[in-house]
Amino acid sequence: MNSKNLIEVKNLEFYWNNQNEFKIQVKDFSIQSNERKLILGKSGIGKSTFLNLICGMIPPKVGEIYVLSQNLNSLKAWELDKFRSENIGVIFQEFNLLDHLSPLNNILLPCYFTKNDLKKSKDRAFLFGEKLNLNSELLTKSNSKDLSTGQKQRISIIRSIINEPKIILADEPTSSLDFDNKNSFLNLLFDICNTEKISLLMVSHDLNLRSKFKDVIEFESFFKS
Repeated sequence: MNSKNLIEVKNLEFYWNNQNEFKIQVKDFSIQSNERKLILGKSGIGKSTFLNLICGMIPPKVGEIYVLSQNLNSLKAWELDKFRSENIGVIFQEFNLLDHLSPLNNILLPCYFTKNDLKKSKDRAFLFGEKLNLNSELLTKSNSKDLSTGQKQRISIIRSIINEPKIILADEPTSSLDFDNKNSFLNLLFDICNTEKISLLMVSHDLNLRSKFKDVIEFESFFKS
């Protein structure tokens, strides 16, 4: 593995056993420190599946995936959970906040898979909450169901960086946002990635995002046979 790469994928093949027509093939893919990459492709083509492969949520049929020089194929399930929580931040398409938990506890969910100091993580959550105009009263409210879209965006960003990851994987995070909220979300995410020196890999079907990234990959031509 190239020591400059945070993520490196080699000769990967993946397909669902009951879907013979679906197949992802990646001969060579990598992302380095402080890089921002966008993978564009239509819905249902396998973009989320590729992120799940990088996360170690599903294993490849063939090939190797290295994250921070760690071969994910060599890790047991509990080791993968710990490694993922410590090194990879994830932003989901619908933000995936649990309504019955406070915003703070939603942010802290990844911390329970690590040995990180919970008090330090809480302090970090409040610090970034203050930076993103989320005061302590809002963060500690009894549930998250009444948060606005903008507040959910910011909570999801803080959750993705709470364990100081080296990379964020973002799965269609702007798909349900209007133009203004989309730009606001991306500006916040880019600013935090720059400040925290975090690499970003985002997948989307939204062609309008192309102008926001210097490095854009067309999924269908690069990742499929």
